[in-house]
Amino acid sequence: MSFDTGALEFDKVLKRIETYCQTERGRDAVRSLAPTAEKDAVIVMLDETEEAFWVVHEGLQPDFSDVSDLRAAMKRLRIGGVLTVRDLLDIKTHIGATRRIKKAMSRLSERLERELGIASHGEALVACTDLEKAVTEAIDDHGDVLSSASQELKRIRNMLDTMERRIKQTLDSVLKKEADKLTEQIVTMRQNRYVVMVKPSAKNAFPGTILDYSSSGETAYVEPDAVREAAANKTRLEAEEKREIERILAELSRKAAEHTDELEHNSEVLTHLECLFAKAAYAYNTESVKPRMGQSFNLIKARHPLIPADEVVANTIAFDEGVTTMVITGSNTGGKTVTLKTAGLLSIMAQSGCMIPARTGSELPVFKQVRADIGDEQSIEQSLSTFSSHMTKIVDIIKHIDKDSLVLLDEIGVGTDPDEGASLAMSILDTLDEHGAHVMATTHYPELKAYAYTKASIVNASVEFDEKSLQPTYRLLIRTPGESHAFLIGERLGLPKSVIEKARKRQVTADTDINDMIRNLKDEGKRLDKLTTDYETLLEKNKQHHDELVALKESLLEERAGLKEKMLNENREKVEKVKREALALIAELESMKTTSFKDHDLADFKHKVRSLAVDGDETSKTPEHDYRPGDTVYIMKYNRNGQLIKRQKDDRWLVKLGTLKSVFKTDEFEYAGP
Repeated sequence: MSFDTGALEFDKVLKRIETYCQTERGRDAVRSLAPTAEKDAVIVMLDETEEAFWVVHEGLQPDFSDVSDLRAAMKRLRIGGVLTVRDLLDIKTHIGATRRIKKAMSRLSERLERELGIASHGEALVACTDLEKAVTEAIDDHGDVLSSASQELKRIRNMLDTMERRIKQTLDSVLKKEADKLTEQIVTMRQNRYVVMVKPSAKNAFPGTILDYSSSGETAYVEPDAVREAAANKTRLEAEEKREIERILAELSRKAAEHTDELEHNSEVLTHLECLFAKAAYAYNTESVKPRMGQSFNLIKARHPLIPADEVVANTIAFDEGVTTMVITGSNTGGKTVTLKTAGLLSIMAQSGCMIPARTGSELPVFKQVRADIGDEQSIEQSLSTFSSHMTKIVDIIKHIDKDSLVLLDEIGVGTDPDEGASLAMSILDTLDEHGAHVMATTHYPELKAYAYTKASIVNASVEFDEKSLQPTYRLLIRTPGESHAFLIGERLGLPKSVIEKARKRQVTADTDINDMIRNLKDEGKRLDKLTTDYETLLEKNKQHHDELVALKESLLEERAGLKEKMLNENREKVEKVKREALALIAELESMKTTSFKDHDLADFKHKVRSLAVDGDETSKTPEHDYRPGDTVYIMKYNRNGQLIKRQKDDRWLVKLGTLKSVFKTDEFEYAGP
């Protein structure tokens, strides 16, 4: 298995992908991406990247910025070492990030309303809450060991606080009592001991030990005898504090060592996820797609990922059934080499689990080898000529090639006598063709154009050249060989016509016939391209019209529903008003004590008034219409009336619509009359 990733500049693609990583370990993982020839593994990687792509599309990718790098700490634990405070804080942060990302991954399937296989990586993360709690209770976020970490540490620090207050009080007393002997009434430190600044003339009269002098000699730094013992006790307590902190760190390290496997496992899972989402983010920003990994080589509108988006030309690079070799001819700087690199680089990207900058529907085989002889790799140290350099590489390719290989040869046979070079190039292509490998080769030899027509497994191709502007368009034309345009370019650049005419007369007739055939093929290709472009434009317009009709239909339905609701509200208000007036009238009749109405009549009137409701009101208590054959109904879906013919099963009716008959549910129509 061999992949020429360097010649195809796969490392430059990885550098772009790693910019989407937030941690150094994630960037390391991206840099280590490499193609595999295991088809099942490639499919799994691409499926995961596509799932991550949709997560990125919805802006739901996890944040990895606080995932600490534990590699050094884990190495120290493996050999029984003691972790530093910084190491333990990193572990605490890592556990917190693991818990947060695990929770975020568990919600992805629900939020995207689709099952995601990558959610299993979140499920695989292990909670180490006991270790996180232990570190939190012992060390604060600033890296200070808390007094509550142990009873002994708390006792020592309480004694230190007491000792420091006593020393301060003593020094304050010394400053006041011996003020006339001091140059300044301040306390400072020398040799980690408390000193005051004494005048040289009073140094012998001051009770204390001289530890230092100022550079001018005008001040003696003296440790007062009054604080010497207290300061010594403080130093002893500080040593005890340090030993207790070391003991606490050792205890936390032992606890962390019990979780080494879980922490390393979590680190690997998080690194895989970060690398995965980096690939997805790159794919999202480069409008890439997941290719199908099958048997065909069909890159639709493929773009070279290293060429700026506003400059790159998308090309379809496809091998028809039975075709395994493509010979690309045409002018210099026409994009032939870019075409080779695009095919090889996108194959390597796909087999590394990266989506590719192409159109949906693209398909690639899974190659065991992607070999490339591109550019002048002449070695000065080895004193190899350009021809020898190419031949050395091709010899190695032929030695290891098989049907599951992609071979890219730039300017095959170049660097030697043209006749011999062309013959050798055809022989090399014959050999590669016999092995069944996919081959793409560029050349300037006209003999190879005719050669490609002699075998069904080989196809001509070229990169289009605009004869009016004398500029390449970089469009790949499959089944159309290219021309060098030497005469045309020379003429446009001012070469005398007499020179051009002599050159034309010297040109071999066979070559002229080939060039005439090429021009005819190009004209036919342009005609077919125009038909294809017109067809694609028509499809796009039809799609736009369809989308507009769907949007208009939805808008009309929403407007109709709004108007219906408005009418219901207005009618509801009118009915309520009538209710109030009717009830008031009934109350007035009751107060008149007239004998014209009995009590049960009045009660019946009240019930009927309160039962009044608006037709179509969901709050109405009146029963639904009892549909019968012959009733006229309004079919909401088609905005027209129909006539009920016969009741079907499951609350459905056979309805006559003009000359047509169809079955509708009762909730799809409304009663419109008898």
